[in-house]
Amino acid sequence: MGNLIITNALIIAMTERASFNGFVRVRDGAIAEVGAGAPPETAKNEEMLDGSGCVLMPGLVNAHTHLYQVLLRAVWEDLELMPWLKRIYGCARVLTPEHFYRGSLLGCLESIRGGVTTVCEHNFLNPSPECALETIRAMRDAGLRSVFARTIMDSGEIVPECTKETPEQAFRLIEALLARHKNSQQLTFMTGPNTPPINTTPDLLREVRRFADANSLGISAHVAESRSVVEAVRRQHGKSGVVEFLHQFGIPAKNSIFAHSVHVSQDEIGILKETGSSVSHNPVSNMMLGDGVAPVVEMLRQGVNVALGTDGAASNHSQDLFDTMKAASLLQKVQHQDAGVIKPYDVLCMATIGGARALGLNSLCGTIEVGKRADLILVDIDTVHNQPINDIFSQIVHCAKASDVRTVMIDGAIVMRDRQLAGLDDKKILADAKLANRDLLERVSGLAF
Repeated sequence: MGNLIITNALIIAMTERASFNGFVRVRDGAIAEVGAGAPPETAKNEEMLDGSGCVLMPGLVNAHTHLYQVLLRAVWEDLELMPWLKRIYGCARVLTPEHFYRGSLLGCLESIRGGVTTVCEHNFLNPSPECALETIRAMRDAGLRSVFARTIMDSGEIVPECTKETPEQAFRLIEALLARHKNSQQLTFMTGPNTPPINTTPDLLREVRRFADANSLGISAHVAESRSVVEAVRRQHGKSGVVEFLHQFGIPAKNSIFAHSVHVSQDEIGILKETGSSVSHNPVSNMMLGDGVAPVVEMLRQGVNVALGTDGAASNHSQDLFDTMKAASLLQKVQHQDAGVIKPYDVLCMATIGGARALGLNSLCGTIEVGKRADLILVDIDTVHNQPINDIFSQIVHCAKASDVRTVMIDGAIVMRDRQLAGLDDKKILADAKLANRDLLERVSGLAF
């Protein structure tokens, strides 16, 4: 991990709504200096990285995904959440650790090429302990900053028996993961109930909060993604909403991130604000499955921290967070029939510092500040579809594409330079993923859903 200076870039630090031409000095993986104009001096051992024609900004944070699902792009189309979930869950009967590794590594590759430096992998299918291990191996091999949310299911009609666990069984496996990776700076862990209440019991919810607190873990959960989930909580537990239901078990908290949160009431948004809970907004996935539109503007107005996620490629088709930013912006404008209801800078915050806060990583990444780890991307804006530049924040959100990302740095290490990957054989990764896809679909063809 060498020392370098990135110069001649248009810097978006995400510490305020401003940009400036300047430089960033990186030493030992951390941001050592940020300044306007040219660096005052350079050392002989410092590498110079020219950012001319590029925006230098924090790496994007994908706050909710399922990486292996790139193997299932466009397999089940035109389905609402519950019938779609029946098929996704059913895959557990034939998924192998190799599927998880090869699919997750391709998902990591796509993420890096699109400027994502941090992912939260929400893991919920565990037919064997090796499946989680292989997903983690893929993220580590790719060099991503990663949060592995190892979640639990203990009930549910559509949940295969091979993935149902008692809290005690799941906790033993999670403790083994924590012990195995306790010295990793780039890998942290969360736990949680997968999709309450359709696959988790009240007993599990109580135990998850206790276990999370005892081990200083955050909680990740799918929350109120569709009306059907809200109807289930009303029918089964007599509560008006999923957030209200979870509140009685202490699940909403500062270290909790709730994916989707499409069908939440104003009172429940108040609970999110009061408890300091974060939301991962997944607009493309929500549109693909016909779930609805999350009340993001209302959450932001009440001070709820909102992050962005792609969700898995089985319900999104990609891991493209630039695509997700644009969708998040335009969807709120349409929903409110108000072109000014959400600002591009706020959307960019969701994809950077908002995601870092949600995952408990805001002391490490999410902004360009001295002392933070150097998770940085250079985005080429000297392109036909980006020029001329008039409002850089709007144009990053609405014009820029994942393919505009030129260089990616994670923890001070350059993992992609001028679109060329360092240390990853993209051709082999793709070939291996194609073989895994073929094998998985052959196995899935024999399942009855």
